[in-house]
Amino acid sequence: MIIGIDIDNTITHTTEMILHYAQLFGREQGLNTTPDLRYYYLEDILGWDKRVADDFLNNYLGRIYTNMQPKEQAVDVIRELKKQHELILITSRNQKFPAVEEVTKNWLQQHGVPYDRLILNKTSNMHFFSKLDACRENGVEVMIEDHYELVSEISPHMPVIMFEYPYNRHLQNENIIRVNHWREVAGWLEQYQPQQIGNVG
Repeated sequence: MIIGIDIDNTITHTTEMILHYAQLFGREQGLNTTPDLRYYYLEDILGWDKRVADDFLNNYLGRIYTNMQPKEQAVDVIRELKKQHELILITSRNQKFPAVEEVTKNWLQQHGVPYDRLILNKTSNMHFFSKLDACRENGVEVMIEDHYELVSEISPHMPVIMFEYPYNRHLQNENIIRVNHWREVAGWLEQYQPQQIGNVG
C-alpha cells in the first residue's frame, strides 16, 4: 500500500516548538504569549498581526525545524510500516524558505525516519498547499494528516488518519479515522482493507 504522511504535528511536535520560540520572541516584542490552541495558524493562536507572525516564522523556522522532537513512537511505527508499505512524506513546508529541504532531510535522517519520497510545497502560499493532487499523482491510498483544511479536502476521496487537535475536532466524515498516538495508526492500518471504507475516486 502507498501511504502519505504529513510531517508537522503528525510525525513531530511542531506546535510545541513554535510556541517555545514564540514565547521568547513575544516577550522581547511585548506581544501576547498566551496561546489559544483552538486555532491552527500562529496569528490566530496568539492574536498577532499576520505580518508579525510571518516575520517571526521567517526568522525562526530553521531553529524550529531543527530542534523539534518526534511524537512518541512515531519513528518506531514508521519503521515498521516501511517494511510493508511505500511511504511518501507530503508536507506544506515551502521550498522558498532557505534550506528547508536540507533541514528537513537532515532532521529525518538524524531521527532515523525512513521514507520513499519527500514532497514539499512549491506554491506561492508559504504555509499551505493542496495535497489532494500530490496524493493522486503518487497513488496514495491512505493519508495521515492533522490540518483541518487538508483533512476536509482529502477525506472525500480516501481514508485520512487524523491526529486529533482542538482545531480539527469539528470535522465529521466516515473516511476520517481519529487517533492520538502512533500505535493507534499502526493498529488501524494492520486491519485496514480497502473495501471497508468507500473510496470515491
